[in-house]
Amino acid sequence: MKILQYQKELLSLLFQDFPESFIFALAVFALLRLRFDYKKIFIVAILQTFTNLIRLLPIAFGMHTLILIITFAVYTRLVTRENMPKILGSTILVFVILLTMQILYAEPLLNITHLSYDDVNVSPVLRGIFCLPYEIVILGLALFLNHKNKKFNRFN
Repeated sequence: MKILQYQKELLSLLFQDFPESFIFALAVFALLRLRFDYKKIFIVAILQTFTNLIRLLPIAFGMHTLILIITFAVYTRLVTRENMPKILGSTILVFVILLTMQILYAEPLLNITHLSYDDVNVSPVLRGIFCLPYEIVILGLALFLNHKNKKFNRFN
């Protein structure tokens, strides 16, 4: 039973957590007007991916998100040396976009697929698929901002 849980969590790291963390790092770098240094982005993404394992801890609802926001900001600070208030602001903005997107599409998507929240939550592959809409929006935002930063040479 425990082995199955660990396998599911490892699959979640692969299908949901790493892509999400990588895209979040791209968005935060773009919001901070930093050049896409893929080595730094990858480091932040890997650290945040494994930090997502805190969801296994029995802590109060919402605390996971707060911890993930703080750790993401700390990891970004460690690799970029940028201003922490700016990093926190950018990180919170990306999380707000994620939350807004989930509010807008989760229920309709569940209705269209005839799946329940529990059906999606127990399947790492479905969790990854259900993350795609907000990941695409956040990736689009990151690429757009990076393009504008390049075009107008607005990098810090």
